[in-house]
Amino acid sequence: MTYDQFMEALCLWREARGASMPAKQGVLSVIRNRVADKRFPNTSAGVIVQPWQFSSFNDSDPNSKRWPLPGPEWQAWLDCLAVVNAPLGGDPTQGATNYESLPDGMAKPKWADEAKFTCKIGPFSFYRL
Repeated sequence: MTYDQFMEALCLWREARGASMPAKQGVLSVIRNRVADKRFPNTSAGVIVQPWQFSSFNDSDPNSKRWPLPGPEWQAWLDCLAVVNAPLGGDPTQGATNYESLPDGMAKPKWADEAKFTCKIGPFSFYRL
């Protein structure tokens, strides 16, 4: 496993561990779509640790201190590893570079332009910005 693959799996685990496999694939697609986009760093790790991009890597987010350990959430870690190591077979997000997953009733972020919405997979709404 490469460092980038480990960081992808950790990001999936922190951001989407309770979500379905298709939702995890969507989050992974966003990471990889950003790597391919010249506006972002050219490695998965670089994309993931950019400040204020993936909330679970922000110091203020409680998930930033969490690590996958054997126990109740271990299967979610194994699922994240499986998603990272499997061929995607296409981009389920239709080129999205952003996503949000907010509880009903919460205001969407200012960047969440409905004209750039691509799809919803599980709790995640994806956008091509």
